Amino acid sequence: MTRSRRFRAALFCAGALGVSLAAAAQTDSDAVPAGLSVVWRVPGRKLERGVTGSALNAFSPDGRYVAIHDSLRVRVLDARTGTTVRDFRLDPSSVPPFSLAVSSNASVAVGLMGNAELFAPGKEPVRHWCVGACGALAALAFSPDERYLAYQGTRGLPEWRSGLGGVISIVDLGGGEPVNLEAVASIAQVSFSADGRSFYAMSVTEVDDRDTFGVRVWNTTDWRLTRSLAGSKRTLRRVAPLGTSPYAGVTMNSGNIEARDLATDRVLWSVPLVPPDVDGGGSSVGAANLDLVEIAPNGRFVLSYEAPQAYDATGRSKGTLVIRAAADGAVEALYDAPRVSDLTIAPDCKTFVYSTAAGQTYTAVARVPL
Repeated sequence: MTRSRRFRAALFCAGALGVSLAAAAQTDSDAVPAGLSVVWRVPGRKLERGVTGSALNAFSPDGRYVAIHDSLRVRVLDARTGTTVRDFRLDPSSVPPFSLAVSSNASVAVGLMGNAELFAPGKEPVRHWCVGACGALAALAFSPDERYLAYQGTRGLPEWRSGLGGVISIVDLGGGEPVNLEAVASIAQVSFSADGRSFYAMSVTEVDDRDTFGVRVWNTTDWRLTRSLAGSKRTLRRVAPLGTSPYAGVTMNSGNIEARDLATDRVLWSVPLVPPDVDGGGSSVGAANLDLVEIAPNGRFVLSYEAPQAYDATGRSKGTLVIRAAADGAVEALYDAPRVSDLTIAPDCKTFVYSTAAGQTYTAVARVPL
């Protein structure tokens, strides 16, 4: 796909949404991607040339709030307007969070090493510790009814096979007894269904001396395990319903982004990643890499950030925000974007939030042009 074809795609999306293309002339790292319909954006840290930052973002289960962690600062913003609802700083002596979640009442949780810290409005922070050696808490989720906070750690291969780090913790924020579930993760992910009746998490299983990467599902009424899929021999990046497949995983395979049905490990589709930007502000080194990927909660599309494996020294080389159809992975829209550190799709699938990591960083909420 040539750069001119990509620019025409951006024009089409912008025309459909009535968006000005004034941003197309911008070349700085803080420029909004041409054609992207941005609802609002807020600035983050200003980084020196060659320095890369890291930000986390999250939607609340009802889509009302967006939380942003940038350096030691956490902000909770109204998802419609970008108005600040909460703004506080974390303990500077603590390690940077590995994950972030926000509830429907603007409570914030951050995943740390071996524990999750909860910041409820008007209350002192509370730490919830893992059972056993859970490592870095790379996934957090509030239940839609705000009763539960779930978190999962991630461990390396030796720990998986020895059984370390295989406990998911479910904190009952209403004062009930905590629940511990068994699931080992290589890339952690925990999620509640929209109605709160089901909870699922990544799970590594050893089959015939080989690791497979799948999912386990529990009923939240009694925490009974209702489904366990061994999944794929390839390490999955995200797991969720996709198209007609109730449990699908997305991964990277030899320069392709690939979707697999977890019940059979059948390849649903496998298509090339978008080539990295090699013109207009900087050069890129290496082939494309799947930096970030999310599956829409309604299973209708995949959002990814596909970027060069290495960035040039100018800090202006870009990756691409890509929206792909669930049925076949076909590109529906794509936007050249400054280096992105995190992205999340809203529960209603109409918008998404992304955070940049170079130059004048920012976080923006943008519309999904489908």
